[in-house]
Amino acid sequence: MAGRTLNLDQLEEAGYTIVPNFLDPETTRRIREHMDSLLPPIVKPDKPPDKWSVNLRHPIPGAIMADILANDNLIDLARQSLHARELKLLEQVLIRTSPHPPPYGPLGWHVDFTFLPRQYEAVPRQTYFHMVHCLNPVPSGGAAFMIVPGSHHRTYGASAKMKTDEELAALRGNPVEVADVDVSKGIEICPNEGDLLVFNPMAVHSASGNATDKPRYVYFSSFFDVSATELSQSLNDTGYHKGFPDSMRDHLSAEHLPLLDW
Repeated sequence: MAGRTLNLDQLEEAGYTIVPNFLDPETTRRIREHMDSLLPPIVKPDKPPDKWSVNLRHPIPGAIMADILANDNLIDLARQSLHARELKLLEQVLIRTSPHPPPYGPLGWHVDFTFLPRQYEAVPRQTYFHMVHCLNPVPSGGAAFMIVPGSHHRTYGASAKMKTDEELAALRGNPVEVADVDVSKGIEICPNEGDLLVFNPMAVHSASGNATDKPRYVYFSSFFDVSATELSQSLNDTGYHKGFPDSMRDHLSAEHLPLLDW
């Protein structure tokens, strides 16, 4: 579907926005099937908690990973969010959450990265946004993504006062306490199959338990602008970025291959 636009006002104010019907049912089915081919079998609820939710992070094999990356509508939305000039792929992540017994609700409020206001306010932005492809309908209680709307304003307010790496590490480790975030205001995001959720990694968010009888499937991707050298250096220093598989490079066009090179 061409010409998709982000609700940038909502993304700025609430820290998230949804683009409905972004992927068609055939594509979501193919991604779910690919996930099931790579991940262990869906477990029964009596299995240990560490088996309830499983994920894969890049490098993830399979030509379909190239197909879903080479989506010009997705790349355009990433450019919109970052005011980007030249994008690079930060990550691809596949997550499947099986039905399981209690506890339900939020499983751990957190942020995914700590940025400074100057990085967020720069043009292009020196940050990233998560782009979450919802691969099946998610009802309330079905392992829905949870977020405290607007909480990125508090975490950025906290980081603005920090002068050391230790202070930033404390914010990342306990954003609820350090940034004084009221998690009672957290909400479930219950999307339809094919919807795209875009959210700020500095917003306080959480996975939640799956009280239904069906697994929940999502595909994450994230991009950053080539000018975000502090971010790319941090990722390389921690070893997070270890390249992308040949199966992806072999199936990308010359137009999209530069997304992988950083």
